[in-house]
Amino acid sequence: MMRPMSLAPYAQAIVAAYHDRQPIEAAAAFGPRGAAEAYAVQRAVWQTLAGDARPTAWKVAATAPATRPFAAPILPQRLFAGSPNSPASVPIDLFIRPGLEAEIAVRFGRDLPPRPQPYQTAEIRAAIADLCVAMEVIDCRLGDAQSAGSDWRLADHLLNGALILGTPLPDWQDLGLDALQVRVHGGEQCLCDRPGQQPLGDLFHCLPWLIEHAGGLRAGDVVTTGAWTGMHPLDGLEGLASLPFSCLVEFSGLGSASLTLHPPAAAARLLNPHHNQAAGMAQTTRASIR
Repeated sequence: MMRPMSLAPYAQAIVAAYHDRQPIEAAAAFGPRGAAEAYAVQRAVWQTLAGDARPTAWKVAATAPATRPFAAPILPQRLFAGSPNSPASVPIDLFIRPGLEAEIAVRFGRDLPPRPQPYQTAEIRAAIADLCVAMEVIDCRLGDAQSAGSDWRLADHLLNGALILGTPLPDWQDLGLDALQVRVHGGEQCLCDRPGQQPLGDLFHCLPWLIEHAGGLRAGDVVTTGAWTGMHPLDGLEGLASLPFSCLVEFSGLGSASLTLHPPAAAARLLNPHHNQAAGMAQTTRASIR
């Protein structure tokens, strides 16, 4: 049974970590228990940081084709467009310990409203307007994401830091998506240059579940479905301390997505519209999550 009154400190701790960039000392022995509680914490974090805004971008994944998927909405303040000619420009202090993933996102061209019966793959594919080369910035509000456990990771929006949408692929139906060459660059260093693999062997595998989970999707909504070459940490890379710092993911023959990390903004943080509230939480919530 879910413990709604006891979940608030976990959500507040995550919000505080977004604000002050101090990771939570989370462990599987305390915190949300099970997917229902993790999603409740996730929704509470969304409510604090995005209010009543409807999610227009999602990440979804599964550990294996036969297992139940899991998902998180992407905060509107962390969704960017970034092409090689016009990279997304983001302050470095939006993140704690960023890493990069090369992904291909799906953008819908028509509504898929909620209904009792699941959508079939053919219906979903017919509703897709285009695919899009994407870069997911992985970031973690948890001190040790592995030891914290899967429920904490789900509550922490599946460790999403940002989603950068790059080259659109309107003629996606004719694309061969098997064994695409993927390159990931952080500054002057090549972090990856090898053939990638579709997540779970099928880019669209998790979409029927997500549509039900999200209560339907609308035209313009974006879904990213996982990394093609794993996660590539930026920690310790030469040049990261000397901003600006450029990041690039490229799918050979398809396109790319790019990001420039720049020095912290002198103005108030862009992330949290409830800045003062979060600042007040930061000192009180860390002691209360155990």
